[in-house]
Amino acid sequence: MMICHYDDTNSSGGLDKQARLLSHTLRDGGEDVIMLASTRKYARAGWTDDRGVPVRYFWTYASPQVSGRYLPAALIWAVQLFFWVWRNRAKIDVIHGHQIRIHAFVGALANRFFGIPAILKSATGGEGADIKAIGSRKYFGAPGRNFVIRHTDIFIATTKSIEEDLLRFNVPAEKIRIIPNGLPLAPPAPGAPAEVRSRRALFLGRLAPDKNAPELARAACELADGASLTVDFYGRGRELPQLEAALAAAGNPAVTYRGFVDHPGTILRDYGYLLLPSNAEGLSNAMLEAMAHGVVPVATRVSGCVDHITPGITGFFFDSISHEDLLRGLRLVPATSVEEWQRMSAAAETYARAHFDISNVAGSYRQLYGHLSGGQAA
Repeated sequence: MMICHYDDTNSSGGLDKQARLLSHTLRDGGEDVIMLASTRKYARAGWTDDRGVPVRYFWTYASPQVSGRYLPAALIWAVQLFFWVWRNRAKIDVIHGHQIRIHAFVGALANRFFGIPAILKSATGGEGADIKAIGSRKYFGAPGRNFVIRHTDIFIATTKSIEEDLLRFNVPAEKIRIIPNGLPLAPPAPGAPAEVRSRRALFLGRLAPDKNAPELARAACELADGASLTVDFYGRGRELPQLEAALAAAGNPAVTYRGFVDHPGTILRDYGYLLLPSNAEGLSNAMLEAMAHGVVPVATRVSGCVDHITPGITGFFFDSISHEDLLRGLRLVPATSVEEWQRMSAAAETYARAHFDISNVAGSYRQLYGHLSGGQAA
């Protein structure tokens, strides 16, 4: 049995998508998987089914991924989770936590008192690194983090940068494995002609403060002319009013908000560039999916992006999120020839399909589960 976590009120977030996708893939491969999740809808608390994966929702009044003044909400969820684990401790082979937040302590306690192997996936690096966050006063300080480190068998880093963060906070190297996020990779589909794609860019993701969509929109509105550069925004989140205000103020028809898209693969083959000016990332699902469709990323130098983008080969970098650097990065689109874009597009797609197939990712986790439960070597 494997246990993950996701929050049903943040189903469009990358972490939650990865938890679901991995669980579905493992279940399809014959693994006995149960998901423990949170909900802010009291009527939804209880059991449900997510494409064959049993899901047990526990109610709390705010996302348990948030700490600080919402720590009581996280504790409400964690106490219910721990009680469920206690009641089912004889049936659980491995506890696998997605993101190092309050449920990291549940896994560590179960490891300490019930001997259940625990795996923790670190979802974010840099200044917002998970391993840094759980050692803050918003949780239980350095002693709490040290308890989690002692009583977790394996820490998963999705990128080399996150591995470095874990080492910096004294996670032993022998406890760390690098396993990237994964995607179901369908055969390439036809899209717009290269002459069109190579002049079209999109932003795709959560409209949250750390993604800097309004700032990107203001820069794009200065530069886009509809011929050499067009920029479209896709996503939803609390920064939508700021994004719409920035677009309305500029009034540039070459820069538009297109709403939210459930299946990005249906649109990606019509674009040439993905714009990702984030303050922090783990391993961006949007970037992985875009690269797998031959969309060239232009991103900030954050965790995950620096691991998989080779400048001028598989993508470009924004030097920072300043207005001037965003403009400088955007100018790379019209400055890149159609032939050069085709070469980079092919290189990005080849790289993504070689590294991010979800079946390979699930296979890596199966090896870990087997090792921890007394099977084959990890």
